[in-house]
Parts: sequence; structure tokens; C-alpha cells
Amino acid sequence: MIIDRIENAYRYYSLASGIADAFEHLKNTDLSGVTPGSYPIVKDKIRMLVFDSEQVNTDRIKLEGHRKNIDVQCWIHGSELMGYASLESQQLLEPFNEEKDYGNYADEASFSRFVPGMFAIYFPTDLHTAVADEQCNSAVRKIVYKVTIE
Repeated sequence: MIIDRIENAYRYYSLASGIADAFEHLKNTDLSGVTPGSYPIVKDKIRMLVFDSEQVNTDRIKLEGHRKNIDVQCWIHGSELMGYASLESQQLLEPFNEEKDYGNYADEASFSRFVPGMFAIYFPTDLHTAVADEQCNSAVRKIVYKVTIE
């Protein structure tokens, strides 16, 4: 997992094919009026998901993991807490969804606050979850780029 600010994104361009393309798309696209949903950016390589949400906290932490994609998550508006745990030997809560490339795992997580201008990169060895930031009562707009691993 990597946490940083958008102005430092260039430092991570060489980590995996597609990460630079995702950040360049973010930098060169006005996303303020984009409707929430899923958008292909580079065929079979990068998909952009736009989320507008109000997170709800629960007493059960469910972490998400991927096998075929890297998540590049960017906060546009609002803030939320992101939980992280390294994938080791955790048990899946239900069968892994190969078509949508996600599995849910139960585990304890370390949390970091994300605000506009920040990003996180989650690799397949990184489990993650989002919960409400109770210090901020505004809705969250987040852009997630799904970068297919080659």
C-alpha cells in the first residue's frame, strides 16, 4: 500500500504498467460533473469507478482484496478512514468473486484518514476497507482506477 498526495503521484509511475495512465487521466480530466459509475479508460487495462457516498460505520470490519487489479484510489471531496491489512493467511468470508475480482476477508485493520488531494495505491497483497470519518460530516466523492496487472 502507498499513501501520498496527488502532486507526488509521478514518483510511482514506474511501479506497474497503467499507474501513470491512471494518474495522467486524473490530472487531465474534469471529474466534477461525471456521474457515479464505471468508465473504461484504456480497453482491458484501466477502468475508472466514480463513487459518491456517505460511509456508515459498523461493528464488523470486512476487508476487500483483489487478485487481478491494482486499486488507485483518489479523494475528490469529503474524507473517510481507510483500513489496511496485509494479505497473509486470512480466510475469505465467502468465495472469491473472479468475475468482479474481489474477495472479502475478516481481519483487524490499521486506519488512516484520507482527504481531498490524497491517494492510495492498493496492490493484490493489500486488503482495504472504507469507514466513515466521524470528524467530517460531508459526502465523499472518490475516484478508483482499476489497473489490470499484466
